Amino acid sequence: MKTCRILVAPLDWGLGHATRCIPVIHLLLNKGYEVHVASSGDAQRLMQLEFPQLKQYALPSYNVRYSRSLPFMLKVFLQLPKFLFTIIKEKTAIEELANENKYDLIISDNRYGCRASNVKSVFICHQLNIIMPPWLAWFAPVINYFNHRWISLFDQCWIPDDPSGSLTGKLSHPSLPNAEWIGVLSRFERNDTIDRVYQLAVVLSGPEPQRSLFEKKILAQLEGIGIKSILVRGKLDADVMTTDNENLIIINYLQRAELQNLIQRSELMLCRSGYSTVMDLSMLEKKVIFVPTPGQTEQEYLGFELMKKGVAFCQHQNEFDLKEALQEIKNYTGFAGSSGQTNLLNKAIEGVLK
Repeated sequence: MKTCRILVAPLDWGLGHATRCIPVIHLLLNKGYEVHVASSGDAQRLMQLEFPQLKQYALPSYNVRYSRSLPFMLKVFLQLPKFLFTIIKEKTAIEELANENKYDLIISDNRYGCRASNVKSVFICHQLNIIMPPWLAWFAPVINYFNHRWISLFDQCWIPDDPSGSLTGKLSHPSLPNAEWIGVLSRFERNDTIDRVYQLAVVLSGPEPQRSLFEKKILAQLEGIGIKSILVRGKLDADVMTTDNENLIIINYLQRAELQNLIQRSELMLCRSGYSTVMDLSMLEKKVIFVPTPGQTEQEYLGFELMKKGVAFCQHQNEFDLKEALQEIKNYTGFAGSSGQTNLLNKAIEGVLK
């Protein structure tokens, strides 16, 4: 009997798309399927670290550039022609890979060009409703029209949340005719037997220069607070950073098992409010302080929506005050665990391969 051959292609816009593909790949491998991976940049390097045994292919990079001065969405808006050109190159590369490897299914995480003729394709996306900043609100219907049109070119759109949209909120609504809810995707599994070691774990992520700017703020504010802390910089390649703060440990990067262990050994988390991070912390039932990447409307929505629900405390980066946050977080419940149905992803895989 022929083994199904599946290509998984996460976007390289940060590491979140790659990390949420980890449980998808593990399930595919457990079902006995042959899995190949295609990506670019740090996302590809993460996939190589997590799955060194799998065939890996390079795709064109979106090479998103950010600015210290221009608003985030304006900088993205100005790069739209480059993104469209990358989608075209991506589509050509995927067609070549599909002809070479005869895939039964292509799973794209937010890569609009990752589909091929005569091959079933799935698009993983939690943001069917792209939120624009107020000054670009007029553009929201236009960008969402094209977003929905491109997604409709795939056989299915998999939404990583439970059908109630308890984590994604209005980001995943309105749904699309080809949408399938696959439950919360987390690379972690909860372990309640681990003892607490750190009072605060800081996990940095996201684009430069904002990652480094936030890191500097955190390091300055950790001085003199006197809490046992650990900071993971989220940099795959970097010089080791030293500190004179005897209560602080600094690490460049941790792989999945090490990071889960660290998070569970920490009483409190401080991090960005990217959706993959939200899913991971929901799975591990953590208390968390969120600081969205400036200008990223999706992260701002998620962070402050969870604050409204009494789950997490959220601050803007330019207003970040660690002492205040450590006091305020006492008034929030933390995540109560994922409500996603664990069999939804398995059902979706079996359904699309029929």
